[in-house]
Amino acid sequence: MISQDFGQESSLPNHPRSTRMALIASLAFNIGVGSVMGTPGVLLPQMKQYLGVSTEMASTGMLAIMVFASIFAPQMGALAVRRSLRGLLTAASLMMAAAWLVMFLSHSYFVYIAADALLLGPTMAITGSVLAPTLVTRWFHRNRGLAIGLVHLPIMVAVMPLAAQWLILHIGLRSTFLMLAALPLVTILPASRFIEDWPPEQGPGADVAAVGPGHGPSVTIGQMLGQPRFWALTLAVTAPNVSSVLLGQHLVSMAESWGIAPMSAAGLAAVMSFVGMAGTVALGVVADRIGGARTLVVMAAADCALWLCLLTRPSYPVLAGLIGMIGFFGAGAVPAISKAYADAFGRTSFSRAIGLMPAIMLPFMAIGLIGPGTALRLYGNYGPAIIGMVIAFVGAFLAALSVALARKPAAEVATA
Repeated sequence: MISQDFGQESSLPNHPRSTRMALIASLAFNIGVGSVMGTPGVLLPQMKQYLGVSTEMASTGMLAIMVFASIFAPQMGALAVRRSLRGLLTAASLMMAAAWLVMFLSHSYFVYIAADALLLGPTMAITGSVLAPTLVTRWFHRNRGLAIGLVHLPIMVAVMPLAAQWLILHIGLRSTFLMLAALPLVTILPASRFIEDWPPEQGPGADVAAVGPGHGPSVTIGQMLGQPRFWALTLAVTAPNVSSVLLGQHLVSMAESWGIAPMSAAGLAAVMSFVGMAGTVALGVVADRIGGARTLVVMAAADCALWLCLLTRPSYPVLAGLIGMIGFFGAGAVPAISKAYADAFGRTSFSRAIGLMPAIMLPFMAIGLIGPGTALRLYGNYGPAIIGMVIAFVGAFLAALSVALARKPAAEVATA
């Protein structure tokens, strides 16, 4: 049966090389996502002059990356089932280097957008969405949620803005492009040589009884899209992702609209990021203990209460605590949904599920980026946007709860 539950962890220990695979996954995630998501704020004013365009036109590059990463992610997830992860990471490192090299060579705005969409877009689909959680899910039987949380600590996202600013000031923008082009070639390209898709004797054709119930048969994309469980889990994790994107774009403006000084407003964003790092690890541990779907239930309930509290416009210390906790639960989305997808579909089909997720979330993410600004323009405040997030988390809670309550007993899982 396709709908069988693979939530019961195998009694097998993690393979001795699992730590190596986790380190490679972390390196791929941090270099890939850090290079792209950690540089826009620093590069934006420089790109305006370099390309001779407006702020809006220059910022379109980031939108192109997000859109095309979502478009390519399902294809990358499907390829991860049929092709080598080593090949995918090799392709990602070469595309990333090519994108920055193209920007070094050309002052054309259209070439810039094409490089963002067609080179950095698929790179983000591989390094940001598919490869890291897939590699960890395949190699970790125990403490999988914790491993995914540690792998997804956004260390380079925090470091890259300072590094890029220093490079621009000391060697110039075009030389910075060359340094960014060299970065994947000297880090994730050599690391890709050491990737192994599966632990020995635990590949897709292995005997399920020999490798534990978490392996499971392959589920096609069509079969997955036909399952209510997939849609419930994906919609449940969409709310915390939209929450993170919304606050990442609008938090400072939202705080300033409440009379908070710009520097203090920026401090809220820092609080959200740093507390979020703790959430990535802590909620990974929680997912290991209670399962991915149940973790999503807890996250949705907590986030619903936290967003409701924002409507009271609390004092700054209380607001900082609320924003920090929203960041905490938002950062737990990756380990929670990774554990939930693996529980529901098994390790073999995991990459297909995690690859489909960004494409389904894309329209909701667009609403999270654009909607709050529209609410501010029409109503003069962010109240409607906050109420919208509360409603979204109520829906996420019900969706996750439907999966959590439908889990099969362990005895059924073991014989499925």
